[in-house]
Amino acid sequence: MKPLAALLAVLLAVPASALQVEKLRSARPAALGGGTAESEVVSGEALARFDAALTRAEREAALAARGATYKGEVATTGWTHVVLPAGMSVGSGLTLLGSISGVREVAPNNAYRPLKTPNDPKFSLQYHLGKVNAQAAWEYGVGDSTTVTVAVLDAGIDGTHPDLTPKLSTTSWFCSPGACKTTTQCADPSADSLTCVPENPPLAACNHGTRVAGVAAAATNNGSGVAGVSWGAKLISIRSFRQGDCTTACGDSGSGCATDDAAIAKGIILANSLNNTPLHGRIVLNISLGSTTGCASVLQAAINAAVATSTGMVITVSAGNEGGAVDSPANCNGVIPVGATDSNDNVASFSNRGTELANNGVVAPGVGLTTTDLGGGTAGDATGTSFSSPLVAGLSALIVAAKPSFSPTNVKDTLRGSADGIGVAAVGASAVSPAGNSAGAGRVNAFKAVKLAVEGTLAGYVGDQKVIAFPNPFRTNESGTVTITIPTSLQSRGTSIRVYTIDGQLVRDLKAQTTWDGKNDSGHQVASGTYLVLVKTDAGSQTAKVAVIR
Repeated sequence: MKPLAALLAVLLAVPASALQVEKLRSARPAALGGGTAESEVVSGEALARFDAALTRAEREAALAARGATYKGEVATTGWTHVVLPAGMSVGSGLTLLGSISGVREVAPNNAYRPLKTPNDPKFSLQYHLGKVNAQAAWEYGVGDSTTVTVAVLDAGIDGTHPDLTPKLSTTSWFCSPGACKTTTQCADPSADSLTCVPENPPLAACNHGTRVAGVAAAATNNGSGVAGVSWGAKLISIRSFRQGDCTTACGDSGSGCATDDAAIAKGIILANSLNNTPLHGRIVLNISLGSTTGCASVLQAAINAAVATSTGMVITVSAGNEGGAVDSPANCNGVIPVGATDSNDNVASFSNRGTELANNGVVAPGVGLTTTDLGGGTAGDATGTSFSSPLVAGLSALIVAAKPSFSPTNVKDTLRGSADGIGVAAVGASAVSPAGNSAGAGRVNAFKAVKLAVEGTLAGYVGDQKVIAFPNPFRTNESGTVTITIPTSLQSRGTSIRVYTIDGQLVRDLKAQTTWDGKNDSGHQVASGTYLVLVKTDAGSQTAKVAVIR
């Protein structure tokens, strides 16, 4: 049996493609901790390096005698591409090929998948995307396979923001709250409209809606600003606050910076009228607004109509920030209430709680998020359930793009059935417990949610138990460092992180540092190629793989 070539980089388990793949376990080099490693390889194929003296005819004959087929040479590498006998596993095929006279080395034909890490310069500041495992979710899709639109029923989106303008629908809307009562209010001819009126470009009464929109669906991988959860979703601005009523930070400006049941209900009805249209596709509606009342009947009626069909709207709503009972409309039936967590997966002290969250909700990061802001800039201090909710809206858009037939209930069950227990709220999709009052079914996990939607099961899921290096590939001319994320199960004392070449040669000893600048221990930039990151702690050891492109 000839030695196996060292396995090259493969990624997390992601959906099957036209290229058929299977899992292969092989020995890990002693320098990397020994044991075994699992990788994805192309089914029914392998690579063999023959003695250079053998002619093509001799190679073809040797393979045919064992039932294998010569497919061709891999350029000038000296390796031959082989098709294995029908039905033979790659592991068995490597054994078979290794027994052929004249074969010097055999290797699997490893499967590679692109890691979608955006090039937005402030992506590295958006801890919330890493916390919910968004990078892995994007391997299933970035939300552009089916038309989906996130409607933001809020204070309006800044229509001039470079990270939002490309995502905005051709028409935005204003749904006037109440009747005009001041000269400034009544100067707006739409102030007393009983229906929502078009508004192009969209206007922002204050910064709230612009910040909300960026969390859900900012233009991503465009080399500018921040990343949104859904790369592919469009945006609709549905403004329900009047210009002049609010300060930039959404405080009162003479009149109250507020909207009302009628305006919100009109906004829900409008969004529902756009749902399942050719321009907008499926609508995910986010409402990051709240009132410390019970669910108003007018809102419940609008919601009931919006979610009634199998392709009705998914509606995500912020639970509220008083640390008390869940606000309206998050306490209405048919919506997904969303509470807030911090960067350490603690439920925020201000996040509202109650049986509505336990029965129907989830939590998501909502403390110190980096997102879009008025004037074309970014804000790094977006805090509140107002910003947890659009994160879940963006994730819902990814789910709907992957599974357009999913009903609002399907989406809710998928979010809850894939959520990570965070200590206080490890309850299942249909379970209710006092702990669930604080965090619903748990903190959303984007990768698990999309995997569950696409595959219908979480069997074999190991994502959050792996060391992850990102961005991957690491383009040294675009990103300053690679961040190495250590899973909770491995976090302990005695942390040691080392970078190796694929054949086990030490490149860099990072000690306990969780970032790598792409240089070796001598301070020189490493060559393009695949590198292994070995993380050891008192709790065990794991490896990750990262491709460096200079």
